[in-house]
Amino acid sequence: MTAAESNQLPVAAHGSLERRSVASTSSIAASSGSANKDHGDVLAAAHLDTKLPSELVYSLVLNWRGSKQQVTVVESDTVGDLKAVLFSLTNVPPERQKIVGLTKGKIPGDEQAVVKLGLGPGASSKPKEFMMIGTPEGEEARAVGPTEKEDGDMDYADEAAKLKAFMAVQSVRNRRKLKEHAEKLEMNLIRQPRPDKMLLVLDLDGCILDTGSWKHEELATELFARPHLHEMLSLVSPYYDVIIWSQTAWIYLERKIIELEMIGPTARGDYHIVSCLDKSCMFSVYSEKEGKAWTHQVKALGIIWANLPQYSPERTVHLDDLSRNFAMNPKNGIKCHAYKDALTRDNIDSDHELLYVARYLLQLTKVPDVTQLDHSKFRKSKLALPDGVEDPLRRLKRA
Repeated sequence: MTAAESNQLPVAAHGSLERRSVASTSSIAASSGSANKDHGDVLAAAHLDTKLPSELVYSLVLNWRGSKQQVTVVESDTVGDLKAVLFSLTNVPPERQKIVGLTKGKIPGDEQAVVKLGLGPGASSKPKEFMMIGTPEGEEARAVGPTEKEDGDMDYADEAAKLKAFMAVQSVRNRRKLKEHAEKLEMNLIRQPRPDKMLLVLDLDGCILDTGSWKHEELATELFARPHLHEMLSLVSPYYDVIIWSQTAWIYLERKIIELEMIGPTARGDYHIVSCLDKSCMFSVYSEKEGKAWTHQVKALGIIWANLPQYSPERTVHLDDLSRNFAMNPKNGIKCHAYKDALTRDNIDSDHELLYVARYLLQLTKVPDVTQLDHSKFRKSKLALPDGVEDPLRRLKRA
């Protein structure tokens, strides 16, 4: 073996490995600017053996806040070392980190070898991808966005409100805002859009999640998911692509949908969630309520259509518990009842809203232009279901 070869790490038949010098695998050295130091000199100064054995380098891919970053560890690293690297990349302290997708069940203790995360013999040859959930330092409070009680709402099923909404869409200022937001949006695609599918824009807080109760850190998120959430998603996914749009910060949006088991390694089904949008994609519109000026944020669907032209107004529906979010596109909005007080027995047993939604979404698949319908009466819709599809509400009769 030549001197040059002795500085290279070996290639092994397990895990995702790269040839790399030992010195360059140190995340601490790289971050402190000492990566170019001769590690032998450092050890000699400490009166330690300067000969280090060759080690395997494992490549991982961290999915964090909608972007992916490569993370490398060596076989002598511990789980605690990996957490330290993640802290340097995300500012999430190790004690707050929840790592999803590296191993089934509970993550081994910090003192355990990192190879116990499924990186040993028999591991995939591809870089192993995982997600990490946690609150960075300085962002400790859970941000859930304005609530219905704070901002109020407006019924856009009302004809007068529809007229005001139409005027709002035509406003020069609002059209300019729409254009600006559409142009600056860098949409991160989780899945590629499928040809000829309808689009469901799905709200989160108050629609499919009781956010007020979710604030309690000591309880699992799944306790606050609206009943029949996964049934609805499973029923409509053959016909609809889904984009989640929540009036909250991205870090909390991502955390919620992972903990709701809608995406990621623990997802309960393939719901074809194409992307997620947060409050940064919304802008304010100015209207009037009860004779007074009223300002509120809006989810303008044109932002999506401009970036993903395979979707159209005629084949897009927006499910939300707040009509005000439909202000720019009232003909695409389906307003559901807000979901609150999730832990009360009455709500757990009696909330079937998402089954009514699922039935209506299935019925809309046979409609060429959804903007021609009045969605306010969706629970009583008599439209035909797709051929061979059972009415989701029949599940209640069998229960």
